[in-house]
Amino acid sequence: MLEIYLVPLGVALVGFVIIWPASVVRRDVSLVDLAWGPGFFVQLCAAALVAGALDLRGQMVLAVVGIWSARLAWTLGARRFREGHEDPRYTSIRESWGPAFWWKSIFIVFALQAFLQWLIVVGPIAGLAAEPQALGALAWIGVATALGGLALEAVADRQLDTFKRTAQPGALMTSGLRAHMRHPNYTGEIIFWIGVALILVDGGVWLGLLSPVLITLFLTKVSGAPLLDERLSETRPGYAAYRARVPGFIPFLTPERSNAS
Repeated sequence: MLEIYLVPLGVALVGFVIIWPASVVRRDVSLVDLAWGPGFFVQLCAAALVAGALDLRGQMVLAVVGIWSARLAWTLGARRFREGHEDPRYTSIRESWGPAFWWKSIFIVFALQAFLQWLIVVGPIAGLAAEPQALGALAWIGVATALGGLALEAVADRQLDTFKRTAQPGALMTSGLRAHMRHPNYTGEIIFWIGVALILVDGGVWLGLLSPVLITLFLTKVSGAPLLDERLSETRPGYAAYRARVPGFIPFLTPERSNAS
């Protein structure tokens, strides 16, 4: 049933491309982030329509991803409304690509994010297409793990947003969860997708492992922590010392081992 994979990809591409003209008019590519979380849920809903009736495992996956998507959309939307300007990550990309960035962005930002989103959600889509099986203990452990990761993300983002509203511009947050790890929201994200994978593996859907593998790779080696560490090192006094003292993802892990991983 190839269409259960192709339909969500098509929906994602159309959805992201629809947002693109607004980003050109507003000169704000970070609008793409507003569709990142909801896009996962929309893709799964499209797959569910193709699959027809879902078993309890499929419903569980749809539910936890739906909650995750709603929280992320609310958090990023509220943050974008407060800040009112393009995310510095995209501003750097805009400057590096020059005047032609406005049309190139549809490929290097919007279409690329749609494809990456689809790659991450392929495992859960496979779970919706799989033959129904009775739930085992691992599935319930996966639900608890996913919700735990979601809670960690929520606390980390709330602490950061509260800090930004009260601290002086350019201040560095080193309290709360960030006293123990530099990127607690990324850690929560990885834990969440591990939980989703456990739900799927419990039903024999080993492709579900692709989601946490890709998320971990992106956040630890590609576009998450490396870019954020680089930007904060340039813009926040004291970040180099903080980075040398506090591990990136796992509390109580020495920074030297964390950076080497």
